Amino acid sequence: MKTTFTNKVLLAAIGVSALALTAGTAMAQTEPVSATVEVLNTLTITEVDPLDFGIVAAVSHNVNTATLAIDALTDVLAPSTTGAPAVFAVIDNATASAAQITVEDGADGASLVIEIDNVTNPILGPSAFTLNGFETAWNGGAVAARVIGTPFNYTFLDAFGGGVNTIDIGAAVVTQVGVATYADGIYVGSFDAIFSY
Repeated sequence: MKTTFTNKVLLAAIGVSALALTAGTAMAQTEPVSATVEVLNTLTITEVDPLDFGIVAAVSHNVNTATLAIDALTDVLAPSTTGAPAVFAVIDNATASAAQITVEDGADGASLVIEIDNVTNPILGPSAFTLNGFETAWNGGAVAARVIGTPFNYTFLDAFGGGVNTIDIGAAVVTQVGVATYADGIYVGSFDAIFSY
């Protein structure tokens, strides 16, 4: 008999505990919490300087070619030739400059994917130069050769100049064979610098 009484007391205690738990659950309250993500993928890209080879004399040849390269960091012009009479001769380099683009509003430490593409050769009337030999420097660092249409990476540094990063782009113009004479005038070409994460 004593055992039965103890069991009854134990069962009653368990029942009271269960009621207490049930009563606590009935008083639970829910507070919805929002979750947000703000996306800012847009970079601020600004051309500071265009690619400018200055004023030159250019002579073509039916076999040989002449090249005029501009250094991405120093803006120094370097003419060369595969043989006479093809030649580039610098007349005035006062305006000569590598292209410079500023990049802002990026994520600190993020790897930016950059590509030089959609190259249009400098042309005037029927005559043109071939635009190639691209090279880049990031924030005044080392110069690296680039292949048109091939992506490369630089790290965006928010601390660099208050979040303003720079890319300097040098290139070369090459005389084309089959050009009888390069007429006086401004030969205009272009290329796209494409930036993404």
